[in-house]
Amino acid sequence: MHGIKSTYGFPVILILGVLIMSVIVPVDYQWTTYLHDHRIKQLARVMDRSLFEGEGLGGGDPVIFFLILTTIVYYLAWKKGERSRWYIWRPHLGFILTSGLACSMMLVHSLKWVMGRARPSEVLSGKLMFTDWFEFGPHYIAEGIYRGSFPSGHTAQAFVLVAVVYALVATPKTGRGLKMWGVAWGIFSVAYAVVMGLSRCMALEHWFSDVAGSIILSALLMQFIYQYLLNLPAQISFYKANGRYPETPPAWELHLCIYIVGTLIGAMACVMGIRAVWLREATIFYSLIPVGLACTWLFSFLLRRLHRSVFREIG
Repeated sequence: MHGIKSTYGFPVILILGVLIMSVIVPVDYQWTTYLHDHRIKQLARVMDRSLFEGEGLGGGDPVIFFLILTTIVYYLAWKKGERSRWYIWRPHLGFILTSGLACSMMLVHSLKWVMGRARPSEVLSGKLMFTDWFEFGPHYIAEGIYRGSFPSGHTAQAFVLVAVVYALVATPKTGRGLKMWGVAWGIFSVAYAVVMGLSRCMALEHWFSDVAGSIILSALLMQFIYQYLLNLPAQISFYKANGRYPETPPAWELHLCIYIVGTLIGAMACVMGIRAVWLREATIFYSLIPVGLACTWLFSFLLRRLHRSVFREIG
């Protein structure tokens, strides 16, 4: 899968993302209000609700069911080892789970807490001021974990389905037919995430830049996880050369997720401390900077150590 595993993948997404977010800045407010004025009410209502909150089947629920099923298959792949029919998919199952946790939960909510951007409904009603996606907003973490507008959690959740494309296209012994299904699934997944995001703008739950930022950040993080963190290209090459994957600790991808959470918490604490300095908030929050730096260093060290031990056999 040379297109995805190329070392140019991450920088290309990053450059395009910066350009897109720059273009959106001057039209963010207008595009969001336009989508609201021309909203499809039923679409916005369905995409917003969730079966898990007693509201009926919603737009994000299929992704939750998909991740639950992936977790079960991932467990079976590890339990039976090479005897499992799912063994050949094992690294990709770990990639899908890691991407799901990192994109739709860790990254999104940590940024929501830190940025504290007001939602369109709050701005248009005159309750709070408008801020751009790169500015600290009026919300603070004590007001609730879902208050921040940037980025869009629903959009990031929908974008998780894109991770399946990597599995369908790059798994060893994948035939041409499965690769074509992968391309088709990729088109569907991106379209699904876009529709989800636009529906959130229609409901005045998110700005247009929240949606675009969520897709770009998710794509960046997914590419980073695939190419560098889990290094699936190296695992696939090892399989092709040896007929098996390298020996790794059971469910090591989930261990990595724990260390990623710790690293993100540390980074979030640092930024919240910087936010306190920038906005001249209570000086007690200034101490979050050194605490956050220490936490980030510790968990990133543990992450790197686990990563080295896993790929020692590959070299």
